[in-house]
Amino acid sequence: MNCSILYLIVLLIFTSIFFGFEIQQSQACHPTDREALLDFKRRITSDPSELLGNWIPSKDCCASWDGIECDPSTGRVIKLERFGVSINDSDMRVHTPMSGTLSPFLGNLSSLQLLNLAELQNLTGLIPFELGKLTNLREMYLGANSLEGSIPSSIENMSLLQIFSLSQNRLMGPIPRNLFKKMTSLIYLFFNDNNLSGSIPPSIGKIKSVQYIYLFNNDLSGPIPSSIGNLRRANTLNLGNNHFGGNIPTSIRNMMGLVNIMFNNNNFTGKIPSQLAKLRNLQYLDLSGNSLIGKIPEGILNIESLGQFNVSWNRLSGKIPPHEFNFPASDFAGNPGLCGAPLAPCNN
Repeated sequence: MNCSILYLIVLLIFTSIFFGFEIQQSQACHPTDREALLDFKRRITSDPSELLGNWIPSKDCCASWDGIECDPSTGRVIKLERFGVSINDSDMRVHTPMSGTLSPFLGNLSSLQLLNLAELQNLTGLIPFELGKLTNLREMYLGANSLEGSIPSSIENMSLLQIFSLSQNRLMGPIPRNLFKKMTSLIYLFFNDNNLSGSIPPSIGKIKSVQYIYLFNNDLSGPIPSSIGNLRRANTLNLGNNHFGGNIPTSIRNMMGLVNIMFNNNNFTGKIPSQLAKLRNLQYLDLSGNSLIGKIPEGILNIESLGQFNVSWNRLSGKIPPHEFNFPASDFAGNPGLCGAPLAPCNN
């Protein structure tokens, strides 16, 4: 009996210590992070869906604020996610817009790993330079808003970034020269549908882990840097609807993982590189709307995986190489010097 009582006492003491330790480890929201989030809320001028409705100063932001997740051992915020779309009971997308500007104090969320403020539609103003202090950030989603100004060069310090989305905003100016220098973990790069200008910086060759590059629908110009050939894991390279010029770099032959190439509606000149035929995984190739000259290289049309091919509206000439696939005539239209199936037969 005495042994049983002693055992229960020891068990109770151990349980109290253990659970007390657990409670102690679950820290409340860090004051610095709470103030940063409240400053963000103060700069929101309209929140009709009340995405920040329960961000009440007297409540623990880690325990009761929607869209916030904290590290339980430190109380530091690791996720801020107020996405501008929800799914209703009928599985329909419902937009939940928000108006206001980004607070520079968001840069004080030093443990933040995910920042998702995408598709709020009406976030305006600049991307704060202070966001460059978020060196633990893995994912940044600021797309589908109305953000203006340039991409701050301070973001180059986000060396752990894997997803970087600024698409569908009103951003302008050049891509900072050293932006990609430290981003060796980047997988997704979405800068499409903005007003970015200038050239692609050579530092893009540093993001060797990248798989998806979307720069289409901007005002970018200049040649494609040869360093792009370092991106051997890239799946999709979409540079369409810009003002890129010069030759398509032959270093693209090193990008053996490429599945989709969209270079349409630019100012590319010179010949189509024969090295493209070495990209055996290629499924989609669109070079339409440029000023390319010469013949279509042998072999490209017979890449086994190629399902979509378009070289219309260039200055190509000569006989279309024999090919097994039934590409329509529209894929070759607008090249007066081209002949052969599926276009009209060559005279000779």
